[in-house]
Amino acid sequence: MTTLKNYSRRNFIQKAALVGMTPVLSSDYLHTTTEKRPAPHVGAMKISAVNTYRIDRGYDRILIIKITTDAGIKGYGECSPNNTWTLETLFHRGVKQRLLGKDPFNREAIWEEIFWENHDLGSGGTLTYLLAGIDLALWDIAGKTLNVPVYKLLGGKYRDRIPVYAGFGVNGGQVPVEEAVRTAVKLAERGFRTIKLRVQIRENNLDPIPDPTLPYARAIRKALPDDVDFFVDPNEGYTAQRAISVGRILKEELGMTYFEAPCAEENHRDTREVTRQLDLVILAGEKTYNRWMMLDLITEANPDVVNPDIIKSGGITELDKMATVAQVLHKSLAPHNTKPTLGTAAAVHLCCSISNFGPFIEFIDTDLMPTIMDLYENRVEFNDGMLHLPEEPGLGLMIKESLLEKIAEKQ
Repeated sequence: MTTLKNYSRRNFIQKAALVGMTPVLSSDYLHTTTEKRPAPHVGAMKISAVNTYRIDRGYDRILIIKITTDAGIKGYGECSPNNTWTLETLFHRGVKQRLLGKDPFNREAIWEEIFWENHDLGSGGTLTYLLAGIDLALWDIAGKTLNVPVYKLLGGKYRDRIPVYAGFGVNGGQVPVEEAVRTAVKLAERGFRTIKLRVQIRENNLDPIPDPTLPYARAIRKALPDDVDFFVDPNEGYTAQRAISVGRILKEELGMTYFEAPCAEENHRDTREVTRQLDLVILAGEKTYNRWMMLDLITEANPDVVNPDIIKSGGITELDKMATVAQVLHKSLAPHNTKPTLGTAAAVHLCCSISNFGPFIEFIDTDLMPTIMDLYENRVEFNDGMLHLPEEPGLGLMIKESLLEKIAEKQ
């Protein structure tokens, strides 16, 4: 488990002291414009336009929110890719007007207003998925306006790179075992030192017979090099009794260390029992969408590590609060990570700025999303099993705006 250190909350004075700092750009980003222009008066800047861009091509799907200020600065954010039609409808019919004319630096007030005016729809899921896209765009604007990377606005960094694992799914056993083995080996060859199998059993198929987990796990573990770690995520598909039975085999026969989301997140009692009985590190929290749910997860389910997803859980603003709840209760945070672009960049900024990060963050196979990956001039740097902290202003990723306008459905 990660050793925790005490740390104080970020404050406005720390953030204000960063104005004018200029990051050093690596050679990968020399194409960035060097044109200088006067910095806008931050207090006078307002949101002048908002747009959404939706791509929906199977797994290759995304909903991007663009927020533009009257100073000409643009911020981009990413929502969770689940049911992007619903998110986009809520944005344009219920939220958009709440942004226009606002000071983009008032992130906290904007977040709270949108959340509390809509939380009767549910305090997680659709609402926090949408808030994540808005929030990331606002942080992107703040960093670009002050010419600093987002992590500097979060109080600086504890680290400049973080360990990463590669996750892939088999749709409850629908993907042939041989294909799953090939995917795992490919990811290991690309430099991932830890790989996760998402069995994707799901809560509506509890304790399936036959159970696909062990055949896949045995075949993949046999094919991977000994120095590559491997673990399993049943995607909340087990009751406590079955999770304990499977978990013991994963530990004793296959030497696994981690076990993610063995039981439904609605059933904290079962997760607590699994944590109590298994000598495995239990991760849970992908569907923990806000600070109050995080408190309940830890106090009732007591997983060893919490793993909320930044583009499901309201963005940087809310996940930072959730990390503080976890730190107070002596838990480390290892984010679930749905998409490898803006969401990943935001998660890396946050993970590098908190004391209780660990042991790793998830990364998704980019081969599944060629259209999305092509939208960016650059990527979060990955090598030696690590994701590296972006040093460019804002979130650090540069979107090909003309391509985005061409291929995405815009509103």
